[in-house]
Amino acid sequence: MYALVAFALLTSPVLTSEIKSRLSSFSGEFGGGSGVAFTTSGEHLNGPITGLRIRESTSYILGIQIRFGSTWGQMYGSTSSSYLEVLLRHGEHIIEASGKYSTYINELIFLTNQGRMFRFGQPSGSCFNLFPLNSNTVLRYISGRYSGSYITSIGFHWDKPRGYVSNGNGLAQVQAS
Repeated sequence: MYALVAFALLTSPVLTSEIKSRLSSFSGEFGGGSGVAFTTSGEHLNGPITGLRIRESTSYILGIQIRFGSTWGQMYGSTSSSYLEVLLRHGEHIIEASGKYSTYINELIFLTNQGRMFRFGQPSGSCFNLFPLNSNTVLRYISGRYSGSYITSIGFHWDKPRGYVSNGNGLAQVQAS
C-alpha cells in the first residue's frame, strides 16, 4: 500500500512540475531599471537560442534581439542603428553572461559551452558575472527594461535547453521518433 502511495506521488504532475521548476533559475535584474519592461519568454518556445543581434553605441547597449530556433524575436530597445550579429553553432548554448551596468547596460559578454565568447558594448560601470544555479542548464531567455533607445536593465533566465534531457554525463539531444 505504501509503495502504491509513493508511486502515485512520484508520478504526480504537481511533483513533476515542482522538480522541473527547480532546474530553472533567474539572475538579475541589473541596471537602472527604468523604462518599458520586456521579456523574450514567449519567443523562447520556438527553440533554443541560436543567435544574437546587439545594437551598441560608444557607451551603451542600445538594443537586443534573440533568435530562437530559426525565428528572430522582437528587437527590444533601439531599432535605428546597425547591429552586430552572432549565430550559434549546432549544439552550442550560452552558459555564462557577464557585463557592466550603470543607469544603462554598458556591456554584455556571453560565453558558450564550445568556449566561444561574444562581447558587446563598452567596459564601464559596475560588474556582473552570472551562470545558472543548476548544472546542465543554459540561457533560455532574457528579460529587462528599455527607455528610449537604451537597454536600462537586464535579467537572465536559465533552464534545460528545449529538446535536451540530462543523461547523467551532461545533456543529450532528444531524438524524434
